[in-house]
Formats: sequence, C-alpha cells, structure tokens
Amino acid sequence: MTEKMMELLAEKYDLTVNERENVVYSCPAEELLNESRLKHLLELYTPMVKGKEQSVGEVYMTSWFRGPMLGLIYMLSKWNKSLDLSLSNLTVQIYTTVYNNKPYYRCGLLIHQYELEEGPEEPEANESWTKEKLSRFFEYTVRPVLETIAKVGILRIGMLWSQLPASLEYGHELMMKSEESELAKRQAERNYKLIKSLEGERFGRNKNPLDVKFRMIESMDNPDKQVCMKYACCLYYLVEDGYYCYTCPRLKESEREERRTECRAVKQA
Repeated sequence: MTEKMMELLAEKYDLTVNERENVVYSCPAEELLNESRLKHLLELYTPMVKGKEQSVGEVYMTSWFRGPMLGLIYMLSKWNKSLDLSLSNLTVQIYTTVYNNKPYYRCGLLIHQYELEEGPEEPEANESWTKEKLSRFFEYTVRPVLETIAKVGILRIGMLWSQLPASLEYGHELMMKSEESELAKRQAERNYKLIKSLEGERFGRNKNPLDVKFRMIESMDNPDKQVCMKYACCLYYLVEDGYYCYTCPRLKESEREERRTECRAVKQA
C-alpha cells in the first residue's frame, strides 16, 4: 500500500521519495527562505520557463505548491494519512522532462523522511486533526516561501496567493468526478470546506486567500457548459510565445467571444 501511495503522489502531485532523473538544480526547501539565494534562484529559473519578466518566475515558483497542496488533500481524504511536508523535510528539484516532443522544466519536491501518520477514526477528533495538518501546511510551508518571494520580487503577496484558489477548485472538481469511493469523496468535500474555513492569520492575511468566489463563463467549445474563470492571471502572456488564457480575468470579453466563435467553428467543420 505504501509503495502504491508513493507512486501516485510522485505521478500526480510531484511529491517523491526517490531521486529524480535529469535534475538540473536542487536545494533544501529551507533555502527558499534565504532572500539572497531565492533572488539568485529566480534569476536562474525565470529563463528556464521562458519568462520575459521575473514576475513570471515568481508566479511559477508559487505553483510549485499546487501539487503538494492537492496531494495532501488526497492523502487525507482517501487514506486518512498525512506526511511531513515541512520545509525542513523537503528538497526542491528542478528537472527536465518532455511533453509533446518538447523538453521543458518542471519542479517537484523530494521528501526525506516519509513515515505516514494516520488520523484518528472518531469523526470529531479526525476533523480537528485534519484541519491542523492543512493549517500547518499553509502556515509553515507555503506562507514563509511566498512572503520571501514577495520581499525579493516584483509581485505583491496577494498576487502570489491568488495563484492557488483555481488549482484547489480544479483539484476538488476532479476528485468529485472521479471513481473514488463515496467515503473518500465525502472526506474530500469536508476537507475542501475545512481549507476555506481556515483563519486568515494562518496565511498572514486579513482573510483566507483560498476562500474566494469564482465568476462562471461559457465554455469555449460548449455553450451549454459553464467553466470557472481564473481568480488571477497566471502571467502566461509574459512567457515567450505566450498569450492570455481563455479563462484569464484580464482577457477582454470581445476577445473571449472571438475565441469561442473560432473554436466552435472548427469543431463543427
């Protein structure tokens, strides 16, 4: 069971206990709190992701926590287990991989000590335990890194936090549509609500930055389907050959309509 769990975490959530191949850069995750080293890393990383401005590197670095966030939720929901995802137990690994026959860079986290902690069975105790695991991840793993990025970077801390809500929403939607057991889905629904109930102070903010409402828009290819607009721009338009995503809040509605029309015309051809 443990081996299968670790394989799934590595495959879907970029959390692994094994050294990756093709690693081009690695450092203890705690070094992300060192301002001079983080600034240097941003200078190295931004060109890797073909960013035209350092702000792209800052946003992409924030995205390193999407997989671990969703992986932790999945562990807690499906297996009632947790891993130590503190910065002291993680190493950052930037590595090369291939997608659509093109090489590109990804980042994953290497876990050193991977002893699984099992949650209590009693519902009330389990909810309290789960909330604490989620709280600690955001407060002591994600928050200090984002605050350091904001200190040395261009973007404000609010913009960095705003990169995560859409991933939380998307991951939750996939879980609810999956073939997982009804028990796992009920736990995932509860854990989704627990995250949104966390106090803003856990994130160093006045309000919980993950407890947001999304604007719904027409799907690009299906007029009968609604999709979530991103809560914030991911800055893909500042990547070499990049552009505004269809669900980007910065995209003009007239341009969104043009894309819908073009997409549906191709689909019907």
